[in-house]
Amino acid sequence: METIKKRAEFIASSKGDKFVTPSFIFLKHKLNGAYVNDPKVGYTASKKIGGAVMRNRAKRRMRFLAKEILFDNAKPNTNYVIIARRKILEYPFSQMANDLKKII
Repeated sequence: METIKKRAEFIASSKGDKFVTPSFIFLKHKLNGAYVNDPKVGYTASKKIGGAVMRNRAKRRMRFLAKEILFDNAKPNTNYVIIARRKILEYPFSQMANDLKKII
């Protein structure tokens, strides 16, 4: 699964479906196109989360969550974005995984 790197793709993903949990916000954007693209995933953690160490920790948790759950269930021609919320650092990983499973 590829990673979203361009700002335009992040912005386009905000036009799709939005799901809010206590630890993260999940955006799902179905792409319109004639050919099939592999799904892409992007991770975002703003300075509201904390300093660089805290933001990196949040992104590591989101990447691991995506690897465990999202990669198996991702659909082609779809972009996914996971945005960290402040509680992601103290929220139990098992609860985050349950939240993502319910969304998917």
